Amino acid sequence: MHDLPDTEEADAAAERYWPDHFKGVLRTALQERVEGPFLRERAFEELYRRLYAASFSDYASFCRRLAEGVVIGAENGVDETLEAIRRTLSRKKALPEKRPLAVYFWPDPFDADLTRILQREVFEEWGTHPVFRHLYEDHYTGPLSFDDFVAALAETAVSGARNGADGMLGEIYRAFLFERPLPSFRRRPRLVR
Repeated sequence: MHDLPDTEEADAAAERYWPDHFKGVLRTALQERVEGPFLRERAFEELYRRLYAASFSDYASFCRRLAEGVVIGAENGVDETLEAIRRTLSRKKALPEKRPLAVYFWPDPFDADLTRILQREVFEEWGTHPVFRHLYEDHYTGPLSFDDFVAALAETAVSGARNGADGMLGEIYRAFLFERPLPSFRRRPRLVR
């Protein structure tokens, strides 16, 4: 057998990921905005007792897990949006449209404050990252200035987060409706650029 050095760890350390530090803000702010109404309204207490009490120690931990699932859905929504942005810009096409849904499930945590906070966080992070400068200079063919380009990307990313969170709420509510186990909450792997 050939004596080859194992470079797996070095290769993994050298991978360059899409910037996603704003997800920390998304995690904390969205978690609170989903978990709070679930606990205050006690809307799912009967379902919890009947179907999920064996899996969770109390109603609060059940609500915490539901909120974590919604956050994971939002993060996955941002990742899907980033992929759409990358695909369209690599083909030198227009920016993907933000696609808000007609109706959002309760508690629709993306109020104006959260939307503004997230858009600002995304704008500040992406506006200073060289990969987005590269996308703008080498792949974007539209009329926007760089700041307007990043602002449009931020709006699209937050729209993706909102749609992802709502999609996960829909899966949770379907599990409630059909008295099934909760859906699995899995984050997508970090996106390599």
